[in-house]
Amino acid sequence: MKPVQLGLSLLPVAVIVFALIGWVVTLRGNLDSALVSIRELQASQYDDTGLVERVQELSVANEEGRTKLAWIMEEYGPAIESIRDRELDTTAADHIAELGREIAAVVSVLDRAEALDEAVDTLEKEIVVLINEQRTINADHQGFQVILSELGKAGLIPSGERRQYGK
Repeated sequence: MKPVQLGLSLLPVAVIVFALIGWVVTLRGNLDSALVSIRELQASQYDDTGLVERVQELSVANEEGRTKLAWIMEEYGPAIESIRDRELDTTAADHIAELGREIAAVVSVLDRAEALDEAVDTLEKEIVVLINEQRTINADHQGFQVILSELGKAGLIPSGERRQYGK
């Protein structure tokens, strides 16, 4: 084998070797950056100082809210009780129930009126379409009248056919 042939036959092998070396170097760089990212992620997962501070703030706010609620109940509790007792009066409850029934009846009438409005709207649309169709039919008949009159004058209509068209 000649040296030129040997060199040409080894050239593709050399290109593949260099490509593999480049791929390995790139893969190594990607693995190194992935390891750094994993370490940073692990470090950030164990940094819970912000979370602890937030829980403490919420705990203090919870205690303040409980204190305020206790104060409000102590201050306004009797007034709330009297309002609740007054609202539980049965005559007022009966009046409210009667008003509820009347409102339900009015709503029912309004619903039926709305349904009737929709039906009227639908009928109006259908009437407009029918009027348009009738106009088209009448226009066609007028055109036929002229044609049949011409055919009658030319004697092409059977002898027993002597109607007036379009009138």
